[in-house]
Amino acid sequence: MTELGGAVAEKGALRPVAAQEIATDFDWVIYADGTFAGLSILLPFPFVDSWLEDYFRRRMPRDIARRRGRVLSRAAIRAVNRTRGDGILKGCLMWPVEQVVYLIRNMYRTLVYFFTIVDATDKLSHYWHRSFLLDYMISRGHLDTVESAAAAGEAMRRILATTQTSPIRNLAEEIIDFAAGHVRGLIRSVFRFLRRQEETAEFKRKRQTIAARWAEFHDYFVELAGNYEKSYALVRRERELAAATAAR
Repeated sequence: MTELGGAVAEKGALRPVAAQEIATDFDWVIYADGTFAGLSILLPFPFVDSWLEDYFRRRMPRDIARRRGRVLSRAAIRAVNRTRGDGILKGCLMWPVEQVVYLIRNMYRTLVYFFTIVDATDKLSHYWHRSFLLDYMISRGHLDTVESAAAAGEAMRRILATTQTSPIRNLAEEIIDFAAGHVRGLIRSVFRFLRRQEETAEFKRKRQTIAARWAEFHDYFVELAGNYEKSYALVRRERELAAATAAR
């Protein structure tokens, strides 16, 4: 992209979006990776569950962009997928601790069903929020460059930290209750999805239930998009100020 083209795109990305232009419908391709990332915690396979969660989480930007006819650079995908714990040195130092914590939490969830449901509900709600925000960010052009993707990723992380309670969580809890009672069906659904095979009839019916309920959240998603825009603008200002201070 030329400097002029980038400036035009950036100007367009900062314009407010009308509520009717925000995609709030339940498009399975947009939410599939997020759904399976959230459901992975229910799989009774230590380490495989966390690996699959991370696998689906990292796929989300690419698959959502592809659904919208866009192609994101690998650098932009890495920038938006980055977490606050990323970094080679920090990752190496924290890995043993994270594994111990994972084992303790996994054993605890195995013994206490209630906490498994709570954790899984939180994760599914989190990833549904993340799917919506990624789709919105892509539509706004915020992932078109590495710089804007890094700012958008930080803005998204700040918003996700505030969404523990939302109307979406009630639906997430219903889906988790169902999936927890049909673990074999969940396993089949996950691996059929990975192999690009047709989903099970049981899972298809549940997906249609989600889609039918999704219209209830239109106003909530519009508000979420507005909160993200404020967060994105704040992150941009913080980074511009930091750059200006460093240049002195």
